[in-house]
Order: sequence, then C-alpha cells, then structure tokens
Amino acid sequence: MIERTLVLLATLLLGLLAAPAAAHLTPNSEIRLRFEPGAVRADVLIPLAEYSYAVDGPRDPGSLARYLAAHTRAATPDGTPGGTPWTVEVGAVRVENAPGGPDILATVTYRPPPGAPDRQLTLRWDAVIAEADSHFALVMVEGDLARGQAHDDDLIGTFTAGRPELAIDRGAAGHGALFAGALRIGARHILEGHDHLLFLLVLLLPAPLLAASGRWTAPRPARDTIRHLAWVVTAFTLGHSATLIAAALLNAQLPSAPVEALIAASVLVSAIHAMRPVFPGRESWVAFGFGLVHGLAFATVVAGFGASLTSRGTAILGFNLGIEAVQLALVLLLLPGLLLGARTPWFARLRLALAGLAAFAALVWLVERVLGIESALGTGVAALLPPLGLMLVALSLAAGGWWLARYRLPMKPIGRSGPA
Repeated sequence: MIERTLVLLATLLLGLLAAPAAAHLTPNSEIRLRFEPGAVRADVLIPLAEYSYAVDGPRDPGSLARYLAAHTRAATPDGTPGGTPWTVEVGAVRVENAPGGPDILATVTYRPPPGAPDRQLTLRWDAVIAEADSHFALVMVEGDLARGQAHDDDLIGTFTAGRPELAIDRGAAGHGALFAGALRIGARHILEGHDHLLFLLVLLLPAPLLAASGRWTAPRPARDTIRHLAWVVTAFTLGHSATLIAAALLNAQLPSAPVEALIAASVLVSAIHAMRPVFPGRESWVAFGFGLVHGLAFATVVAGFGASLTSRGTAILGFNLGIEAVQLALVLLLLPGLLLGARTPWFARLRLALAGLAAFAALVWLVERVLGIESALGTGVAALLPPLGLMLVALSLAAGGWWLARYRLPMKPIGRSGPA
C-alpha cells in the first residue's frame, strides 16, 4: 500500500513540475556585500554582453580578475585625502551561463587596515561604468551578522558614471551584537527551513508508538516516549553541530546541490519510517547520521561568520543555540499532542496523512534539487507548510489543555458549601 502510494505521488510529481525559473535578466551589474568581522565580501555579477560591449580586452579568468582589481578600491572615511586604503583581493572569476545570457561572477574581499573599523568605508567601483557611462551597478547588503541579516538583500545605493563612490556606515558592533545577531539568524533559519522542520516532525510522529511485526502498534508509556524523544533530538543536535562546527572552523564545504538533495532524501526516508517501521529502535542513530547532512547545509550560512577564530566561534555558538532553541520549542509544543494522540483511534490516520504529505513534499524537493529546477508545485508546498505547522501546534496545545483540565486541575464544587 505504501509502495503504491509513493509510486503514485512520484508520477503526479513528474507530471506537475514546471519549467525552471529565470535568473539574472537585466543589463546592470550587481554587487552584494556581506559584512563579516574583519572583512567585507562582495559577490559581483556583471553581464558578459555589457562587458564585451564596453571593454576591448580578453575574457579569460586571470584577465577578468586583473580588470576588476583595477576598477575597485575601498578606504577608511577618516577625513584624509582618499582615506587609508583597504586591501582588495579578487577571488576566483568565472563565466556562467544564464537564461538572460552569460554572466561574469566573482568574489571581491575588502579588508580594513589594522585598527580601522570594519563596518565603515568608502567603496569605489567603476567596472564597465568607466567605459560605458550608461551602465550602472546596484549595491546591496546581503549579509550583516551583527544585525541578524543572513541572506536578505538590502539595497543601499547605486554606482553610476556620475557617482562611482559610496560611503557606507553600518555602525559599531561588538561580540555581544555578533552573538545576538547569529542567534536570531539561527532561529530564523530553522523556522524558515521547511525541510529541516519537516524532518524533525516525521521523526517525532512515530516516537510515542511501539513497533511489532513491521507495523506501529501500541503506544509507548509516556516516560519512555519522553526518554526516546530526548535521545532522538540529542542525536540530531550532535550530528548537525559536529559538521556545522567542523565545516565552519575549517572552511570546508561541499557543493550545496548534493547536500540539499540529501536533505530531501532524509525527509523522504523518515516519512516512510513514520508510515511503517523501517529502522525501529535505531531512530537515534539515523537522526545522528542525517544530522551530519543537515549540518552541512547550516554550514553554508555560517561560511562568512568572521575572519578571526574568536569572532567565528562566537557567531557559530549563537547560530547553533538559535537552532536548538527553535527545535526544543517545537518538541515541547508537540509533545502533549503526541502523548495523548497516540492513545486515540484517530492518531494512525493523522500520522499516515502527515507522513504522506511529508513524503510528497520530499519528492518535490528531491526532483527539483537533482534536476536544478524550481516548480510551481514546490512553491505551493512551501506555502502550505507554515499554516499546517501552526495547526498542529494549536491541536497539540489544545490536547495538553484538555488533559490538564480533565485530570490535573482540582474541580471546585458548584454552588454554596458549608452551613447556611
């Protein structure tokens, strides 16, 4: 039955997937800044057609890197002519095809001189603009850890032929702000990470049940359920924390596409397990193994969490605690419903329905991530999950309130008592 259902879901999925979304289609350049302790990194995009029209020069990566280095600089806004220069490092440059035409992609790192603030600078940029005065470059802040900003574009200015310089002041930020900002990013990342939350949910669904003869049968005792959940959540935490810390501190990363596909696969496998026991008694080990994979995805967020070991360690601690706080809150909110629901006749149907929805969502994500596309179906799944999560939390809290009122609160007699 479960196998036929999954085949049907996969067939429906392949029939509903839409065409891939378009990428950069405008002729202007884009500069996305990330403010890190000790550095400002810029992800640069220049349409190759604009560069070729304006610049009569070679297009090999080395020549492009030298061209970019000659057309940008940064300095401290300290009142001296031109300020004190920052060091500028142009990283690997590549040309990448896109639906709107090939683009030049590069990363430029700006580092302040010793003792200078790392969040105030005057940035100059005239690549392509110097040769074609109609060209312009949008400047956005994509990440600012101290402000709790990870991947949100914040337009702060435009480079044009008449304005090739931009004064930037992001304010002062110490390690306290760094920690608090990373904490907010971690909490928001897990709240907005539908695949991570869905993985945790399908791990929780069978937790209050015992397995026998290849099926989920009788409910566990409440104390055993809580102990089992503690082991599963702790194992997942240890797994993703290990790879998160290792990848962030050692600057080791895997390509995001296979990691995201593995995360979708982890949701699919766990959803099947929630329908029918696949690895009964070994949930903690599976949670730890899949946690290692999820930690690699978290590491892509913390890759720019600072140049110094102290700054990076402070930020990683805050980020990880933000993730754990949301995970713990989710478990505590769903626990009353799990404990009481497992003892009702309708829990099996709800468990199968939720696990089936999770399996379908995982199949959508898996196909999208393997093929490198986006679909309307994936957008629909992402829109459905938040209200579904709120509904489950509300049901669980209602169940907990009913249990508390029914069995734990003293019942006061109605009417007058004692002598008249």
